[in-house]
Amino acid sequence: MKPDEVTHKLTRARTQLLLGHSFFGALCLRLNLFPAAISTMATDGRRIAYGPKFVASLSPAELEGVLAHEVMHCALAHHCRRGTRDPKLWNQAADYAINYLLVANGFTLPSEALLDSTFDNLSAEEIYARLLQSGQPSPSDGSDSETSSSGGGSGSQAASQPGSSSSSSEPSSGTDEEHGRADSDYPGNFGEVLDATDENGTPASEAEVRRQQHEWNMAAEQALRSAKSCGQNPLAVERQLLESRQSKQDWRSALREFVAARDPSDYRWTPPNRRHVYAGLYLPSVQRKGIGKVVLVVDTSGSIRDKELAMFAGEITAIVDQTQPESIVVVYCDAAVQSVQEFAPGDVIQLEPKGGGGTDFRPVFEWVERQEIQPAYLIYLTDLCCDSYPAEPEYPTLWVTDSRSTAPFGETIQISTD
Repeated sequence: MKPDEVTHKLTRARTQLLLGHSFFGALCLRLNLFPAAISTMATDGRRIAYGPKFVASLSPAELEGVLAHEVMHCALAHHCRRGTRDPKLWNQAADYAINYLLVANGFTLPSEALLDSTFDNLSAEEIYARLLQSGQPSPSDGSDSETSSSGGGSGSQAASQPGSSSSSSEPSSGTDEEHGRADSDYPGNFGEVLDATDENGTPASEAEVRRQQHEWNMAAEQALRSAKSCGQNPLAVERQLLESRQSKQDWRSALREFVAARDPSDYRWTPPNRRHVYAGLYLPSVQRKGIGKVVLVVDTSGSIRDKELAMFAGEITAIVDQTQPESIVVVYCDAAVQSVQEFAPGDVIQLEPKGGGGTDFRPVFEWVERQEIQPAYLIYLTDLCCDSYPAEPEYPTLWVTDSRSTAPFGETIQISTD
């Protein structure tokens, strides 16, 4: 197919998108199309680069579906959300997050499209974590790629990638991971999402990433309102857009507030509050009475990574230094209690998880009851990928999770490592 024929095919596909799926069509018009030496398509939120041979190989319906696929990456700001995650696995997770939505809206995707009903209604971040847990190929160094210093990842984008100021189709030197690029040969990849860039094609700063994410949020909102006014309300898109905009909870503050609410204290006049005596003010001081045992539970089914464990342990250590519980009992559990550690006040909490089987939340609560422990509170670190809950206990329970799920009792807060 000649270059002008490829261009005409793309123009016709965008026109059809605008007529039949106005939400996707309006957003697609924001992205400039240009040919590049790539095998499929790719976007960084500014442009869509395409391989001419790939475009020529698609049916008209498939081409509309692939363009809509790239549009959804941008509408959900996937180009701004990779952080330090492995580019290849992030692309797969982002594809799983949007492909079911596209099929539900009547789009035709290439036959190898990544589709899995177990990932329906999950964010790309949640799917990424599950792919890691399920034995998918992990990042090359065995952990998240640390090549990023901004919200969208780092590394110079190839000159032929979207956002580049160069018109050359030859990529610049460096590895795909340095460019925030995935391996375009993996099965199911027909529309890659790259890291955000600035107007010069260099990696976007944190401020630029936030600006682009806000800009796409506003554009998607406007496109959605326009589509509704035309009687074209895309299925499930509004929920995805809302969830992508929600700011992540400050889990450290929420954790401290939960603990502080269970920290028994009272006021007394002797001695007075020393911070105000110098000003001639005699105010009551806070008398802390201390608390009993605290139970911390770590889900060892494979759902919690070392980074979450380290952050959680450090935060808990700082909190218990202030509250001085009688002791801290750490329980490791997958489908059964695997091991127990106990720390005294002042000890640095070093978590040593054991396990790796399935998940069941009941064994821990049964163990606490058998040990006749009356905890001041119980904190459970888990991804909440389980439906086996016990009856609600009498003591306060806090679930700390990396997912958007909510436990049926107690309080739930979301932890983020990005």
